[in-house]
Amino acid sequence: MDIKDDKDIASTVPGLAEISKSYMEDFLSEIREILEDIELELVNLEMDPGNKDYLNSIYCSFHTIRGLAGLLNDATSSRIVTGTEELLEVVRKYSPVVAKTIINLVLDSVNFIKKLSNNNKIMTDSQFSGEVERHVQSMKKNKEDIMLEVRQPMERESRIGEILVQEGAMDRADVEDILKKQNSVYGKMKFGEIVLREKKVDASDIIKAIRMQKVRNTGSGDQYVKIPLERLDQIIGIIQNVSSIYDSVKDEAVLRFGSNDALTIESSKAYHLITDVKNILKELRMVTLQQAFQKLTRSACSIIEENHLEVMFSTMGENIEVDKEVADRIALPLGDLVRLLLEKAYAECEDETKRIGNIEVVAYEEGSTIHIDITGDALADIDEIQQDSRYMETAQKLSAMKCRLTVDDMNSEGVRVAIILKR
Repeated sequence: MDIKDDKDIASTVPGLAEISKSYMEDFLSEIREILEDIELELVNLEMDPGNKDYLNSIYCSFHTIRGLAGLLNDATSSRIVTGTEELLEVVRKYSPVVAKTIINLVLDSVNFIKKLSNNNKIMTDSQFSGEVERHVQSMKKNKEDIMLEVRQPMERESRIGEILVQEGAMDRADVEDILKKQNSVYGKMKFGEIVLREKKVDASDIIKAIRMQKVRNTGSGDQYVKIPLERLDQIIGIIQNVSSIYDSVKDEAVLRFGSNDALTIESSKAYHLITDVKNILKELRMVTLQQAFQKLTRSACSIIEENHLEVMFSTMGENIEVDKEVADRIALPLGDLVRLLLEKAYAECEDETKRIGNIEVVAYEEGSTIHIDITGDALADIDEIQQDSRYMETAQKLSAMKCRLTVDDMNSEGVRVAIILKR
């Protein structure tokens, strides 16, 4: 006897379609309730990222959703849940605390599954399916990064010189020369100190190499302490004052004793050491724009969804490093500018379907400045944007952060709002 598909069976068995629909609604209702529980546990985990009970509860909840999604034959939700479950499994095994990046990814999974449970036809939207694909790949990359950190200590310790060569900051011959001098000339000075002393690389290159070394040599037994930004700023202020004093002492020593005098030479050495310390302390304040861009993406997608707009939103350059205070505060003005650009673009749009096109936020370095460009391919009135009170308020906020705001029409090919800040 031939096996009939579900539709044929539903048409031949009275009431079966209604029963199946009732079960599906029950499954969807249960998924929504579990998602609400997960959101609560995520809030708790944000407050206490080292609490394994919260993490285990979230993991078990996703495991339950995985079974329900399978019963509903929801391939997209199953893929999101599987990726999230695998990521959480790795975090449970190897991470003593849950990073904010992981919490954000899990929260994104919750939001995607919510949308799918409320509208199973949303996967026909190419923008949504693209966002899901990027999210799944991001979870996979974070899982692989954690595993890389776990496996790395099994190899021999990474040395700063090797990292600098791998990153292209130094030649291997220069590294070998420094190592020889470390034994014969500089005595007990550390490799990084000698490299800075001989001006082989910038302090920023050494900082990045040290960070990479710490990640790779997780099992080396090093201990770390947390320093509040306020205290770090106090130290930077003290160093700047000492630097000014030494600058005066150095100049005075040259005037009184000449450039070859021992006091002048030692004063110059002390001045350079203080400058190096100041640069290193400033580097310690640097973080990437990743979290700021994640907040911005959630905000922008919410605006697009609320107003039923057809627009492709994307970000690039999330690994660009800025001062932590800027990174913490930049998401809100970026969101205000995206909202303003969308409103102005829609006002100029003659298409009743609310198709605006693309909005892209790109961060990049150019010399000693950081640029964050918000570009849209829809035309809008530049003067009207600049005269809008929200634009002027945002410009004032950014000015307080030592950022400059500009806007142009990209030769009539769209609108670009640019935020420019100096390092």
